[in-house]
Amino acid sequence: MKLSKVWSFTLFTLFFASLPTIIVIMASFNSGAAPKFPLEGFSAHGYTDLLSDSTIRASMVRTLLVGLISVVISMPVGLLASLGLYRYRIKGRGPIGAYLILGFSVPLVVSGMAFLVLYTRTGQMGSLTLLAIAVVTVNFPFMLLSIGSSINLLNPQLEEASRTLGAERIQTFLLVTLPGLLPGVLTGSLLMFVFGTTEFLVSLILSTTANQTLPIVLFGGLRSGLQTRHAAAGGIYIAMTVLIVLMVTRSRTLDQFLFRKD
Repeated sequence: MKLSKVWSFTLFTLFFASLPTIIVIMASFNSGAAPKFPLEGFSAHGYTDLLSDSTIRASMVRTLLVGLISVVISMPVGLLASLGLYRYRIKGRGPIGAYLILGFSVPLVVSGMAFLVLYTRTGQMGSLTLLAIAVVTVNFPFMLLSIGSSINLLNPQLEEASRTLGAERIQTFLLVTLPGLLPGVLTGSLLMFVFGTTEFLVSLILSTTANQTLPIVLFGGLRSGLQTRHAAAGGIYIAMTVLIVLMVTRSRTLDQFLFRKD
């Protein structure tokens, strides 16, 4: 009896947590101009309307660029920082680690305002690369902990065996260390891509009218009323997230990232 109650509560919780996603997906296929329940009919015109809008298409390209730039920036920085903190145990490890996660611990609105002042003073407002740097700064701990989890489970005897067999440091790193850390690097990169493409508050503060990303364009469109294509944009984000989650779950570092051992 107790077990059945646990299962009932679990299923109810899963359904309740999934309800917003289900509503968005259903609304994205409504045949009317605006999402309604019950649906007026089944149609994919929301997706076609979304992709036929040149402003939306341009913002989608900028959004993908921010996500890719975030990965390119965070991957080498996260790899080197994780090696220094978790493998070589450099001096000042605690303060340096605290500094690297400072962007995540500070409220997003504060980080956005700080970058706004910096970019305005230097005349660099509107740069997608600098927007990506801001996104990386506030979400960097996810890359750091993801790679750090792989480092903690990497067998040091493999590197010792490589050096014993005459391999140089760079050879050991490229042929032994890096392949062992690849699952963590992949997991962190996927997470950074998601954050780069979905970040709203920092993008809202730092975006200009000429370089708005998709979340900002959709937010502006909501002022004129909720439309089916807005739900379609949510459906695209959901599909992208599901795909990335499936890729992450196939990586053996998922448990390492969630239950990291120091």
